[in-house]
Amino acid sequence: MRAKLKTIAEATGFSINTVSRVLRNDRRISEKTSRIIKSKADELGYIPDAIASSMRSPNTRTIGVVSADSSNPFFSEVIKGISEKADELGYQMLIGNTEESFEKEEHLIKLFLSRKVDGLIIMPAYNTSEHHIAFYASLPVPFVFAGRYIDGFASHSILHCDEDGERDVFRYLIGQGHRSILYLSGPECISNTIERDKGMMEAYREAGLDIDQRLIFHLPGHMEDGYQAVNNAINKSLEFSAVACFNDIVAMGVMKSLSENDLSIPDDVEVIGYDNLMFSQFMNPSLSTVDVPKHKLGYA
Repeated sequence: MRAKLKTIAEATGFSINTVSRVLRNDRRISEKTSRIIKSKADELGYIPDAIASSMRSPNTRTIGVVSADSSNPFFSEVIKGISEKADELGYQMLIGNTEESFEKEEHLIKLFLSRKVDGLIIMPAYNTSEHHIAFYASLPVPFVFAGRYIDGFASHSILHCDEDGERDVFRYLIGQGHRSILYLSGPECISNTIERDKGMMEAYREAGLDIDQRLIFHLPGHMEDGYQAVNNAINKSLEFSAVACFNDIVAMGVMKSLSENDLSIPDDVEVIGYDNLMFSQFMNPSLSTVDVPKHKLGYA
C-alpha cells in the first residue's frame, strides 16, 4: 500500500501539517525534524502526489525544457547543466525535442503549460516569424532562450559569442594563407547561423578579401549534410583548401568525405568544427574546433 502523510505522521509523532511542510522542503522546519521525517518517508517508500500538490499550490517546481535536435550531443550537454542547477534548486524537468520544427516547438510549449510548469528553458527553432514572436509574447510563465535568441526578446537569452567564435575561425584560416575556404554554415533562420555568418564576413572584411559565394552552403547541420556538401563541392570541381563547419557533427561528415576522396587532413585540406563536443578529440585526426561552454550555458 502506498504510504500517506498520515502514515508518516503516526510513525514519527509529528503532525500531518509538519510532515507535509518538510516534504515540500519548507526551510522553516528544523534540520533535525526534517531529517527524521524524510528518513521515515524513505523507509516507508513514500511517493509524493505531484498532481495533488499542484492543485494545492500555484507552483509545481517543474521546468519545461525544449531542446532543438535529439541527434546533436551539444544539446544533451546543455541539458546536463540545466539538470544540475535544477536539482540544486529543487526543481524537476520535463524535456522534449523539436527537431528544429517550430510546429513541434509550439506544441511542446503548450503541452508543458498544460502540466503547469513554473517556467520554460527553450532552444528556439526559428528567428523571424511574426507568429513566432506573438506566441512568445503571450506566454504566461517566465522563459529563457539557451544559446539562441529571438528578435524582440534579447533580454530572455543567454548566449555564447557565436560571432566572435566564427570570426576567430576565419581569421585563423586566412592567417594560415587560405583563400578558398568552404564554409558549411547552418540553417539560415537560426540565430547561431546569423551571428556566425556575421563573424565570417567580418574576418573577410578585415583582411580586405572578397567572399566567394560559391563556397558557402547553408545546411541543416547533420553529419550527412557535411558529407554530401563536400562530395558535391568536389564533383563540381570547386577548389578549396579549408573547410569551416557549423558544428562538429557536420565536420565528422566532412572528414569522412575527404578521406574517401584521398584528401589528407590537414595537409591537403584543413577542417575546423564548432562546439567542441567531447568526441571531437577522439577523431583521427583530432578535430580543431571552437569551444562552447555547453554545461555552463545550461547551468546559467
